[in-house]
Amino acid sequence: MSERAGSLPAAYWELTKPRLSLLSVLSALAGYFCSAPRQPTDLKVLAALALGTALAAGGCGAINMWWESDADAKMERTRHRPIPAGLIKPGAALLFGMLSLASGVLIVWNGANALAGALTAATAISYLFLYTPLKTMTSWCTLVGSLPGAIPPIIGTAAKLGHIDEMGWLLFALLFFWQVPHFMALAVLWREDYARGGFKVSTVQDPSGRSAALWALLFIIPMLFVAGAIATIFFPNWTSPFVWVSFLAGAWFFKLTLDFAVPDRRAAVAKPLFFASILYLPVVLLTLTLNRIF
Repeated sequence: MSERAGSLPAAYWELTKPRLSLLSVLSALAGYFCSAPRQPTDLKVLAALALGTALAAGGCGAINMWWESDADAKMERTRHRPIPAGLIKPGAALLFGMLSLASGVLIVWNGANALAGALTAATAISYLFLYTPLKTMTSWCTLVGSLPGAIPPIIGTAAKLGHIDEMGWLLFALLFFWQVPHFMALAVLWREDYARGGFKVSTVQDPSGRSAALWALLFIIPMLFVAGAIATIFFPNWTSPFVWVSFLAGAWFFKLTLDFAVPDRRAAVAKPLFFASILYLPVVLLTLTLNRIF
């Protein structure tokens, strides 16, 4: 949270982790539109999916900030968040998060279907009760945390179809593998902060960053294969914009990951790699969605 963003509405907005929440909503919508694109759009279901996912993701963000408020107070990049900054009381943040999360799950469950609602609840449960506590226990937390981050596309697929199709599972895999190189770049950038907060991410366990670079390489390769599988299965003539956008974006992302593996370049490449990961996913998902619709 910025020191300038001191108003109460801005503090509650920050509590929802809006960037992560937006990514969850966009991923869920991508799952909805990319699965069976010729099937008519149900505006009621679509609205429930978007609103419910936003509320559930924001609620998870608020509960996470409540849970980690002591650690946040110790870290430079998080010490201005609403709770450590004293803008919102911990109890109020927890209540806000619980109400938002419960509302989001119910909206998806009732507005779409039970499977989509159950997947929304599963996202929250795995994020809050597996990933969050494991961050202080083991560096394997990153792999566990990739699970809730990958579920939103299949929430969208389930909301539309009542089941999860091939595209849904491929998008799940794409997001699952994408998260590891994305986070490993962040782990190098903020290694000292994570150590102060008591988080046992890979770079705290291995300050050289060698294990982080290895994890990034091991996961970006299957991510690129998944993107290639989507292109091959759904755009077999290889002339659609998605094929070339995903190829060029993936090549750029992979090149930076290779540079990240070079010890002398790791520190300098961490920030470009992080920004490349942030750009890669929305660009690829948006291009895929537009190609599937039109």
